[in-house]
Amino acid sequence: MSITEDAPVQARQSDSTPGPAPVAWWWLVAASALVLVLVAAALAVWSIASHETRTTPYRILGDVNGLRLDLGEADVEIDGGASSIEMTRTDEFSFGKPSTGEPRVEDGTVSITSRCPEQVLGSCRVSYRLTVPDNVPLVIETSSGNVDLAGVRASVQISTGSGAIRATGFCGFSLRAVSDSGDVTTVSECSADRLELRSTTGDVHAVVPAARYTIDAQSDTGDVRTRGLIGTDEAPYEIQALSTAGDVTVEAA
Repeated sequence: MSITEDAPVQARQSDSTPGPAPVAWWWLVAASALVLVLVAAALAVWSIASHETRTTPYRILGDVNGLRLDLGEADVEIDGGASSIEMTRTDEFSFGKPSTGEPRVEDGTVSITSRCPEQVLGSCRVSYRLTVPDNVPLVIETSSGNVDLAGVRASVQISTGSGAIRATGFCGFSLRAVSDSGDVTTVSECSADRLELRSTTGDVHAVVPAARYTIDAQSDTGDVRTRGLIGTDEAPYEIQALSTAGDVTVEAA
């Protein structure tokens, strides 16, 4: 009988022994959370305090037979009609880590590859503004950056991921503008031999001078409109405006 009576007492003693442990555990969790909050706050203050804006100008002299831009997330604005290539790069960054994107010249072609550094904390944003001479072919690629052209007189190829593409006053031999999800808009000052405008989910809009065109305007689910133009297979100029889900509009100026 004594063994039977002592067993419950021993069980109660065993159960009561680890009682304070959960309390200590929660104190440890709370202390760790507080440390993380303080560290995050300190890093946020440091990021704000270390924020910089830097503008870097470039001028490229001599004969240039092409310009290639691979700009990642950066926006770019390009004006035509200049006597030389001039570029301004504007960086906004923290922790002393600006983007990379120095121009290189090889065999007459100017190339720029721009990327922000990979970082867990901090911010980085970069944009470009260029002026270019006439008849210098352009090849431009971005992931999410927007591309804006004004008065460019050259053959141009543009591809973006989510960035929008806009060309006004365009007067070149050809324009190929392709975006995955951005809108594509062009207003032509003269009739290009070929306009190829495409977007998967964005809208496509082309405004061109009155002339005879071969027109291929299609959208799988969006609206398609052609205004003031009559398409003919024997036309000297060609327009292809395509979208999978966006609206497509091709019209005379």
